[in-house]
Amino acid sequence: MRVLFTLTSSESKRLIAKGVKALPVVKKAMQENTIIIAGGTTNAYVAEELLGVDIPDKTGYTVGIIMDGVVTRSASPNRVNPYIISKGVPLPTDVHWKECLPKMVPGDVFIKGGNALDHSGLAAVMVSDLAGGTIGAAQGILYARGIRLIVPIGLEKLVPSVRDAVEFMAGSPLDQSTGEKVGLIPMLGATVITELTALETMFNVKARCVTSGGVSGSEGSVTIVIEGIDEEVQRAMETINEVKGEAPIKINY
Repeated sequence: MRVLFTLTSSESKRLIAKGVKALPVVKKAMQENTIIIAGGTTNAYVAEELLGVDIPDKTGYTVGIIMDGVVTRSASPNRVNPYIISKGVPLPTDVHWKECLPKMVPGDVFIKGGNALDHSGLAAVMVSDLAGGTIGAAQGILYARGIRLIVPIGLEKLVPSVRDAVEFMAGSPLDQSTGEKVGLIPMLGATVITELTALETMFNVKARCVTSGGVSGSEGSVTIVIEGIDEEVQRAMETINEVKGEAPIKINY
C-alpha cells in the first residue's frame, strides 16, 4: 500500500519530535540517563513530546531564529531555558545545561537542532556567538566521551552539500549581512532525525520525500510517500492525521 501526503513545516516538526521520542536510545535515556534538549523551535516540540509540557511560544525556546526574511535573534518575552531530563524527570529550570555538560557520560543524549542538511545525512548549524554557541561548547565533550548527539531537522532545510557550504563559509568572515553574521558548524556523527527517519523509526514503512514547497501557508512543506503493508501504513496515517493541523509558529510580540 502506498499513500501520499503533505506536511507543513510545523506539522513536520511535530512528527519529527514524535520520531525522536521513539528512538531506542532516547527511550533508554529517559529511564536511566540524562537528556539535554538544547534550544531551537523543533526542540520545543521535542520537549513537549518527551515531557508532556506545553510551550505555546516556541520562539521562546530558541535564541537564533530566521524570520521576516533575515537571520536574527528571538525577541520573545516568554523565554524557556533548555530542558535537562534526568531519568525521566526534568531538573529545575534554573539549572543551566552547561552545568550538566561536564557530568555527561555514555548513555546520555544531547539533542540539538540544525539549519542545513544534505542527501548524505550530514547536518550543520548556524552560530552567531564568536565562541561557537551551543554546539561549540558541547561538541568536544560529546565526541570525546562517545555521547549520542541527535539532530531533529526537517527536510525543508536540505541544501546541495553541507560540506561545501561549511568550507565556503569557513574560508573568510562575512563582511556584511542583512541580519546576524553567522558561521556554520557541521555536526559529524550525529543521529539525524527527519520526517522520513521518524516514520521509519515508528512504523515498518519505507518513506520518501517526492516534492517540496508550496504557497499560502505551505511554504517549506514537504510531500511524502510511504509504502508498506496495509496495517503499518494505516498506523502511520493515524499519526499523520494527528499532526495535521499543527498550528504554525507565529510571532505574537
